[in-house]
Amino acid sequence: MASIDAYIFWCSFDTKYLMRKLATLTKMTAKGLSTWTFAQCDSVYVAFGGTTNRCRVFTSHAQLQDCMLNYASYGYEVVRHTAKRRWDGPTPKPVKRVPPSMQQELALLAATPIPAEQEELVALY
Repeated sequence: MASIDAYIFWCSFDTKYLMRKLATLTKMTAKGLSTWTFAQCDSVYVAFGGTTNRCRVFTSHAQLQDCMLNYASYGYEVVRHTAKRRWDGPTPKPVKRVPPSMQQELALLAATPIPAEQEELVALY
């Protein structure tokens, strides 16, 4: 068990490269705001936080998910973290392509004159 604690301690030095944040759970309690951070550090899964700064270690992703679901059932708000996407620029609006056959129909509709307003459009018999 000491090796896992040392591993977590070593992992916490450079969190930018070694630890991947998976989710954050928050809840307002009588003692204040309780925030749990769930993360993966190589093959070890950890949850740390709470109102008293505790740490939980999991050996599998399933155990971590079970803990997250348990906390969510107690009213914690879950915010999942995903990898940030890099965009070269703003996303262009999608362009709807119209097939050539429909382009001809649209051209005919545009060229059709709109009838002037008449008193009676339909003749009654």
